[in-house]
Amino acid sequence: MSVLVAAGIFFSSAQTGYVSGNASAAVADFVRAIFPPVAALEDIVPLGFLVRKGAHVIVFFALAFCVAQSLKFYIHKWQLLLTSWAIASAYGVFDEIHQYFVPGRSMEFSDMLINSVGAFIGAGLVVALLYRPQKLKDG
Repeated sequence: MSVLVAAGIFFSSAQTGYVSGNASAAVADFVRAIFPPVAALEDIVPLGFLVRKGAHVIVFFALAFCVAQSLKFYIHKWQLLLTSWAIASAYGVFDEIHQYFVPGRSMEFSDMLINSVGAFIGAGLVVALLYRPQKLKDG
């Protein structure tokens, strides 16, 4: 599953700036249509911006989550968290470098950080679920 998520990220990053921008605009229009009050917030932060940055968080969350699920049988706890986070974050850096060579796209350091945050949350969720304290049984 990790490979499929990584392939999806690569495919998405290979889209030109025009195609990517239209996709972000379509998602923003959909959100405005189903939740009209969000339009009032656009004076503060444009919805298209939130869609693009939110997509970074979501896809790298998914990548790190899948990587952690794959590695959970081989490494545990903090090593699982750090390894999964590092793999997904490194892929995020290479993804941004890849975008530098795509017409109309750019390499953004802030996106690398956002990718890393999404990856940390995804890997952290797996570790939190695997190692949550168990309730003591009565009697």
